[in-house]
Amino acid sequence: MARRKPDKAVEGGRPITADFSAKMLETYAGMILDLADHGAAPGKTGPGWLNLFETTNLTLTKDDRILLLGLPELGDSLKGRLDTAAGGDQGVRITLEELAGMLLALSHRMSEARGREALKVMQVAAKVASCFNDHLSRRAPAGRRKGAAKKAPPTKGQKAVYQLKITLKDVRPPVWRRVQVPDCSLAMLHEIIQVAMGWEDYHLYDFVVGGERYTDPRGMDDLDMEDAGKVKLSQVAPKEKAKLRYTYDFGDNWQHEVLVEKVLPPEAGQKYPVCIAGKRACPPEDVGGPWGYMEFAEAIRDPQHERHEEFTEWRGEFDPEVFDPDAVNLGLRQFWEGGLRGRG
Repeated sequence: MARRKPDKAVEGGRPITADFSAKMLETYAGMILDLADHGAAPGKTGPGWLNLFETTNLTLTKDDRILLLGLPELGDSLKGRLDTAAGGDQGVRITLEELAGMLLALSHRMSEARGREALKVMQVAAKVASCFNDHLSRRAPAGRRKGAAKKAPPTKGQKAVYQLKITLKDVRPPVWRRVQVPDCSLAMLHEIIQVAMGWEDYHLYDFVVGGERYTDPRGMDDLDMEDAGKVKLSQVAPKEKAKLRYTYDFGDNWQHEVLVEKVLPPEAGQKYPVCIAGKRACPPEDVGGPWGYMEFAEAIRDPQHERHEEFTEWRGEFDPEVFDPDAVNLGLRQFWEGGLRGRG
Protein backbone atom coordinates (compact mmCIF):
# COMPACT_ATOMS: atom_id res chain seq x y z
CA MET A 1 0.00 0.00 0.00
CA ALA A 2 1.42 3.37 -0.98
CA ARG A 3 2.18 5.76 1.83
CA ARG A 4 0.19 8.95 2.12
CA LYS A 5 2.41 11.87 1.22
CA PRO A 6 2.68 14.63 3.79
CA ASP A 7 0.72 17.74 2.92
CA LYS A 8 3.79 19.91 3.42
CA ALA A 9 7.51 19.59 3.72
CA VAL A 10 9.19 21.34 6.61
CA GLU A 11 12.07 23.81 6.45
CA GLY A 12 13.72 25.11 9.59
CA GLY A 13 10.75 24.02 11.71
CA ARG A 14 8.13 25.74 9.52
CA PRO A 15 6.08 24.35 6.63
CA ILE A 16 7.38 24.76 3.09
CA THR A 17 4.26 26.34 1.61
CA ALA A 18 3.53 27.32 -1.96
CA ASP A 19 4.22 30.93 -0.99
CA PHE A 20 7.63 29.97 0.42
CA SER A 21 8.52 28.11 -2.80
CA ALA A 22 7.30 31.05 -4.89
CA LYS A 23 9.58 33.43 -2.99
CA MET A 24 12.48 31.03 -3.51
CA LEU A 25 11.91 31.10 -7.29
CA GLU A 26 11.64 34.88 -7.25
CA THR A 27 14.94 35.10 -5.37
CA TYR A 28 16.63 32.83 -7.91
CA ALA A 29 15.33 34.94 -10.81
CA GLY A 30 16.74 37.99 -9.06
CA MET A 31 20.12 36.29 -8.79
CA ILE A 32 20.21 35.77 -12.56
CA LEU A 33 19.42 39.44 -13.14
CA ASP A 34 22.03 40.50 -10.58
CA LEU A 35 24.72 38.57 -12.45
CA ALA A 36 24.05 40.46 -15.67
CA ASP A 37 23.90 44.09 -16.71
CA HIS A 38 20.28 44.94 -17.47
CA GLY A 39 21.38 47.55 -20.01
CA ALA A 40 24.22 45.63 -21.62
CA ALA A 41 24.30 45.44 -25.39
CA PRO A 42 24.88 42.07 -27.05
CA GLY A 43 28.49 41.04 -26.65
CA LYS A 44 29.03 43.19 -23.58
CA THR A 45 29.45 41.60 -20.19
CA GLY A 46 27.74 42.92 -17.11
CA PRO A 47 29.18 43.24 -13.61
CA GLY A 48 29.04 39.47 -13.22
CA TRP A 49 30.56 38.78 -16.69
CA LEU A 50 27.17 37.72 -18.09
CA ASN A 51 24.67 39.60 -20.23
CA LEU A 52 20.95 39.11 -20.56
CA PHE A 53 21.09 38.65 -24.33
CA GLU A 54 23.26 35.53 -24.40
CA THR A 55 21.41 32.28 -25.00
CA THR A 56 21.41 28.79 -23.60
CA ASN A 57 19.53 25.58 -24.41
CA LEU A 58 16.62 24.52 -22.18
CA THR A 59 15.35 20.94 -22.63
CA LEU A 60 11.65 20.47 -21.88
CA THR A 61 9.14 17.66 -22.15
CA LYS A 62 5.83 18.19 -23.92
CA ASP A 63 4.07 18.48 -20.54
CA ASP A 64 6.63 21.09 -19.45
CA ARG A 65 5.94 23.12 -22.58
CA ILE A 66 2.17 22.91 -22.12
CA LEU A 67 2.50 24.19 -18.55
CA LEU A 68 4.73 27.08 -19.65
CA LEU A 69 2.35 28.08 -22.46
CA GLY A 70 -0.29 28.58 -19.78
CA LEU A 71 1.74 31.30 -18.06
CA PRO A 72 0.36 34.69 -19.17
CA GLU A 73 3.58 36.53 -18.26
CA LEU A 74 5.66 34.83 -20.97
CA GLY A 75 6.20 36.84 -24.15
CA ASP A 76 4.80 35.82 -27.52
CA SER A 77 8.28 35.31 -28.98
CA LEU A 78 9.15 32.72 -26.35
CA LYS A 79 5.75 31.04 -26.54
CA GLY A 80 6.24 30.69 -30.28
CA ARG A 81 9.31 28.52 -29.62
CA LEU A 82 7.48 26.20 -27.21
CA ASP A 83 6.21 23.73 -29.80
CA THR A 84 3.62 21.40 -28.27
CA ALA A 85 2.77 19.61 -31.51
CA ALA A 86 5.87 17.43 -31.27
CA GLY A 87 6.12 14.84 -28.52
CA GLY A 88 9.08 13.96 -26.35
CA ASP A 89 11.89 16.21 -25.19
CA GLN A 90 12.65 19.37 -27.11
CA GLY A 91 15.51 21.85 -26.81
CA VAL A 92 14.48 25.50 -26.71
CA ARG A 93 16.98 28.30 -27.33
CA ILE A 94 16.38 30.93 -24.66
CA THR A 95 18.07 34.13 -23.46
CA LEU A 96 19.06 34.65 -19.83
CA GLU A 97 16.51 37.45 -19.66
CA GLU A 98 13.80 35.03 -20.79
CA LEU A 99 15.09 32.44 -18.32
CA ALA A 100 14.71 34.89 -15.43
CA GLY A 101 11.27 35.91 -16.68
CA MET A 102 10.25 32.26 -16.86
CA LEU A 103 11.22 31.75 -13.21
CA LEU A 104 9.24 34.84 -12.19
CA ALA A 105 6.21 33.56 -14.11
CA LEU A 106 6.56 30.14 -12.45
CA SER A 107 6.85 31.93 -9.10
CA HIS A 108 3.49 33.60 -9.69
CA ARG A 109 1.89 30.29 -10.69
CA MET A 110 3.43 28.54 -7.67
CA SER A 111 1.86 31.05 -5.28
CA GLU A 112 -1.57 29.94 -6.55
CA ALA A 113 -0.90 26.24 -7.17
CA ARG A 114 -1.79 23.40 -4.84
CA GLY A 115 -1.21 19.65 -4.71
CA ARG A 116 0.10 17.97 -7.84
CA GLU A 117 0.06 21.21 -9.81
CA ALA A 118 2.44 22.79 -7.27
CA LEU A 119 4.75 19.79 -7.58
CA LYS A 120 4.74 20.00 -11.38
CA VAL A 121 5.45 23.74 -11.32
CA MET A 122 8.37 23.15 -8.98
CA GLN A 123 9.76 20.37 -11.18
CA VAL A 124 9.69 22.62 -14.24
CA ALA A 125 11.25 25.44 -12.23
CA ALA A 126 14.04 23.08 -11.13
CA LYS A 127 14.81 22.34 -14.80
CA VAL A 128 14.95 26.06 -15.57
CA ALA A 129 17.23 26.73 -12.60
CA SER A 130 19.45 23.77 -13.52
CA CYS A 131 19.72 25.11 -17.06
CA PHE A 132 21.11 28.37 -15.69
CA ASN A 133 23.46 26.55 -13.30
CA ASP A 134 24.90 24.56 -16.21
CA HIS A 135 25.26 27.72 -18.30
CA LEU A 136 26.99 29.49 -15.42
CA SER A 137 29.46 26.62 -15.03
CA ARG A 138 30.33 26.75 -18.73
CA ARG A 139 30.72 30.54 -18.68
CA ALA A 140 32.78 30.77 -15.49
CA PRO A 141 36.04 32.68 -16.03
CA ALA A 142 39.14 30.53 -16.48
CA GLY A 143 40.48 29.30 -13.18
CA ARG A 144 37.03 29.40 -11.58
CA ARG A 145 35.44 26.50 -13.42
CA LYS A 146 34.35 23.43 -11.56
CA GLY A 147 37.23 21.05 -11.46
CA ALA A 148 39.92 23.75 -11.88
CA ALA A 149 40.45 23.49 -8.43
CA LYS A 150 41.33 23.07 -5.14
CA LYS A 151 44.30 21.05 -4.03
CA ALA A 152 43.88 19.33 -0.72
CA PRO A 153 45.88 20.98 2.04
CA PRO A 154 48.62 18.93 3.67
CA THR A 155 47.60 16.94 6.73
CA LYS A 156 50.99 16.95 8.43
CA GLY A 157 50.97 18.80 11.72
CA GLN A 158 47.21 18.74 11.77
CA LYS A 159 45.89 19.90 15.13
CA ALA A 160 42.23 18.92 15.09
CA VAL A 161 39.71 16.70 13.37
CA TYR A 162 36.07 17.74 13.17
CA GLN A 163 33.38 15.09 13.44
CA LEU A 164 30.38 16.35 11.51
CA LYS A 165 26.88 15.00 11.12
CA ILE A 166 25.41 16.09 7.79
CA THR A 167 21.64 15.71 7.61
CA LEU A 168 19.54 16.35 4.52
CA LYS A 169 16.54 18.37 5.68
CA ASP A 170 12.88 17.91 4.76
CA VAL A 171 13.35 14.26 3.72
CA ARG A 172 11.80 11.34 5.62
CA PRO A 173 13.14 8.83 6.55
CA PRO A 174 16.32 10.84 7.24
CA VAL A 175 19.32 10.79 4.91
CA TRP A 176 22.54 11.57 6.80
CA ARG A 177 26.29 11.04 6.94
CA ARG A 178 28.80 11.21 9.79
CA VAL A 179 32.26 12.26 8.63
CA GLN A 180 35.55 13.19 10.24
CA VAL A 181 37.42 15.93 8.41
CA PRO A 182 40.59 17.95 8.92
CA ASP A 183 40.32 21.70 9.25
CA CYS A 184 39.74 22.93 5.70
CA SER A 185 38.15 25.73 3.72
CA LEU A 186 34.38 25.79 3.27
CA ALA A 187 35.02 25.31 -0.45
CA MET A 188 36.82 22.07 0.37
CA LEU A 189 34.05 21.09 2.82
CA HIS A 190 31.56 21.53 -0.02
CA GLU A 191 33.52 18.98 -2.05
CA ILE A 192 33.61 16.56 0.89
CA ILE A 193 29.85 16.87 1.42
CA GLN A 194 29.23 16.26 -2.28
CA VAL A 195 31.15 12.98 -2.20
CA ALA A 196 29.86 11.84 1.19
CA MET A 197 26.20 12.49 0.40
CA GLY A 198 26.36 11.26 -3.20
CA TRP A 199 25.63 14.48 -5.06
CA GLU A 200 27.24 15.12 -8.47
CA ASP A 201 28.33 18.78 -8.08
CA TYR A 202 26.18 19.96 -10.98
CA HIS A 203 24.85 23.07 -9.26
CA LEU A 204 25.69 26.09 -7.14
CA TYR A 205 25.87 26.00 -3.35
CA ASP A 206 26.26 28.16 -0.29
CA PHE A 207 26.98 27.89 3.42
CA VAL A 208 25.22 30.12 5.93
CA VAL A 209 26.70 30.58 9.39
CA GLY A 210 26.74 33.53 11.76
CA GLY A 211 24.60 35.60 9.41
CA GLU A 212 27.15 35.31 6.57
CA ARG A 213 26.80 33.46 3.26
CA TYR A 214 29.79 31.74 1.67
CA THR A 215 30.04 30.29 -1.82
CA ASP A 216 32.35 29.62 -4.75
CA PRO A 217 32.39 33.14 -6.21
CA ARG A 218 32.56 32.20 -9.94
CA GLY A 219 31.96 35.80 -10.84
CA MET A 220 29.46 36.49 -8.06
CA ASP A 221 31.46 39.38 -6.67
CA ASP A 222 28.47 41.71 -6.88
CA LEU A 223 26.30 39.49 -4.67
CA ASP A 224 26.37 39.68 -0.91
CA MET A 225 28.39 36.49 -0.43
CA GLU A 226 31.85 35.72 0.88
CA ASP A 227 34.41 33.48 -0.83
CA ALA A 228 34.10 29.94 0.59
CA GLY A 229 37.71 29.28 -0.37
CA LYS A 230 39.02 31.98 1.96
CA VAL A 231 37.49 30.88 5.26
CA LYS A 232 38.16 27.71 7.22
CA LEU A 233 35.82 25.51 9.18
CA SER A 234 37.73 26.34 12.37
CA GLN A 235 36.98 30.04 11.85
CA VAL A 236 33.21 29.75 11.59
CA ALA A 237 32.40 26.59 13.59
CA PRO A 238 35.30 25.99 15.98
CA LYS A 239 33.42 24.28 18.80
CA GLU A 240 31.17 21.30 19.41
CA LYS A 241 27.45 21.89 18.77
CA ALA A 242 28.21 24.61 16.20
CA LYS A 243 25.96 24.41 13.12
CA LEU A 244 26.17 25.47 9.50
CA ARG A 245 23.44 25.44 6.89
CA TYR A 246 24.59 24.07 3.54
CA THR A 247 22.31 24.53 0.51
CA TYR A 248 22.98 22.73 -2.76
CA ASP A 249 21.13 23.45 -6.02
CA PHE A 250 19.10 26.62 -5.52
CA GLY A 251 16.45 25.26 -7.86
CA ASP A 252 15.73 22.03 -5.97
CA ASN A 253 16.81 23.78 -2.74
CA TRP A 254 18.47 20.85 -0.97
CA GLN A 255 19.24 22.12 2.52
CA HIS A 256 21.57 20.29 4.89
CA GLU A 257 22.30 20.81 8.56
CA VAL A 258 26.02 20.43 9.30
CA LEU A 259 26.52 19.83 13.02
CA VAL A 260 29.93 19.78 14.71
CA GLU A 261 29.52 16.78 17.01
CA LYS A 262 33.11 16.54 18.25
CA VAL A 263 36.50 18.20 17.91
CA LEU A 264 39.11 15.44 18.19
CA PRO A 265 42.86 15.00 18.02
CA PRO A 266 43.90 13.20 14.82
CA GLU A 267 44.29 9.46 15.22
CA ALA A 268 47.72 8.08 14.30
CA GLY A 269 47.63 6.26 10.97
CA GLN A 270 44.08 7.36 10.12
CA LYS A 271 43.56 9.16 6.82
CA TYR A 272 41.07 12.01 6.66
CA PRO A 273 38.45 12.82 5.54
CA VAL A 274 36.61 9.61 6.36
CA CYS A 275 32.94 8.67 6.53
CA ILE A 276 32.24 6.62 9.66
CA ALA A 277 28.46 6.20 9.43
CA GLY A 278 25.40 7.08 7.41
CA LYS A 279 21.89 6.11 6.40
CA ARG A 280 20.08 5.86 3.09
CA ALA A 281 20.78 6.90 -0.46
CA CYS A 282 21.08 10.45 -1.67
CA PRO A 283 18.13 11.58 -3.82
CA PRO A 284 18.75 11.75 -7.57
CA GLU A 285 19.87 15.06 -9.05
CA ASP A 286 17.11 17.26 -10.52
CA VAL A 287 14.27 15.22 -9.02
CA GLY A 288 12.42 18.37 -7.95
CA GLY A 289 13.58 18.94 -4.38
CA PRO A 290 12.03 17.34 -1.27
CA TRP A 291 8.52 17.37 -2.72
CA GLY A 292 9.66 15.77 -5.96
CA TYR A 293 11.73 13.18 -4.13
CA MET A 294 8.81 12.15 -1.92
CA GLU A 295 6.73 11.36 -4.99
CA PHE A 296 9.70 9.71 -6.73
CA ALA A 297 10.43 7.43 -3.75
CA GLU A 298 6.77 6.49 -3.42
CA ALA A 299 6.40 5.79 -7.15
CA ILE A 300 9.43 3.53 -7.54
CA ARG A 301 8.30 1.40 -4.57
CA ASP A 302 4.79 0.96 -5.93
CA PRO A 303 4.46 -0.72 -9.37
CA GLN A 304 0.83 0.45 -9.46
CA HIS A 305 1.76 4.12 -9.05
CA GLU A 306 0.83 6.17 -12.12
CA ARG A 307 4.42 7.43 -12.49
CA HIS A 308 6.26 4.20 -11.63
CA GLU A 309 7.23 3.39 -15.23
CA GLU A 310 8.21 7.00 -15.98
CA PHE A 311 10.53 7.27 -12.97
CA THR A 312 12.01 3.81 -13.44
CA GLU A 313 12.85 4.60 -17.07
CA TRP A 314 14.35 7.98 -16.05
CA ARG A 315 16.50 6.79 -13.15
CA GLY A 316 16.84 3.03 -13.52
CA GLU A 317 17.27 0.90 -10.43
CA PHE A 318 17.22 2.96 -7.24
CA ASP A 319 16.91 1.79 -3.64
CA PRO A 320 16.36 4.65 -1.17
CA GLU A 321 17.58 2.47 1.71
CA VAL A 322 21.03 1.69 0.29
CA PHE A 323 24.13 3.38 1.72
CA ASP A 324 27.60 2.08 0.82
CA PRO A 325 30.28 3.47 3.18
CA ASP A 326 33.09 1.72 1.30
CA ALA A 327 32.15 3.47 -1.94
CA VAL A 328 31.93 6.81 -0.14
CA ASN A 329 35.36 6.40 1.43
CA LEU A 330 36.89 5.34 -1.87
CA GLY A 331 35.47 8.51 -3.41
CA LEU A 332 36.84 10.61 -0.57
CA ARG A 333 40.29 9.08 -0.95
CA GLN A 334 40.35 9.63 -4.71
CA PHE A 335 39.23 13.22 -4.32
CA TRP A 336 41.49 14.14 -1.41
CA GLU A 337 44.67 12.51 -2.65
CA GLY A 338 44.30 13.14 -6.36
CA GLY A 339 42.11 16.21 -6.62
CA LEU A 340 39.56 14.00 -8.40
CA ARG A 341 35.81 13.75 -7.94
CA GLY A 342 35.94 9.96 -7.80
CA ARG A 343 32.68 8.26 -6.87
CA GLY A 344 33.82 4.65 -6.56
